[in-house]
Amino acid sequence: MDTPEQKELEQFIHQQLKKLPEREAPGDLMANVFAAINARESAPWWKQPFTSWPRNTQALLFGALSVLFAAIVYAVWSPAEAINTNALVERASSFAWLGRVLDALASGALLAFRNLSWEWLVAFAVVLAAMYGACVATGFALYRITARHGTSAVHS
Repeated sequence: MDTPEQKELEQFIHQQLKKLPEREAPGDLMANVFAAINARESAPWWKQPFTSWPRNTQALLFGALSVLFAAIVYAVWSPAEAINTNALVERASSFAWLGRVLDALASGALLAFRNLSWEWLVAFAVVLAAMYGACVATGFALYRITARHGTSAVHS
């Protein structure tokens, strides 16, 4: 659906670009590219992306991190059992008002929800679905933009 003006402009630009002399690539460009590729491939395995690490090393790291996580949970859990629960209850009772406020807000929200007609609930669900769809579409668009940008830099 190009307009005649757009086609004329395109032809004009094409003619002007044909008049320009071709630029020569630097002589050491290809050597630099191959050197960069060789340097990337010859890098030690720990300097490469995690997904290209050897599988047994990935499994070992996963196991070590799991053991570390379990040790941290155990180290935190043991002192937590030794806490005087009576003192904890006394301190927590000063925040009882917060529980009452949250209970009142939840009761009000439940009452409002029960009194809404089904049309309002459907409209709310449609709005939520549209917002979710917009977020997913934005994510896909951003992925496509970044993926295309990353591959065009490699291929050009």
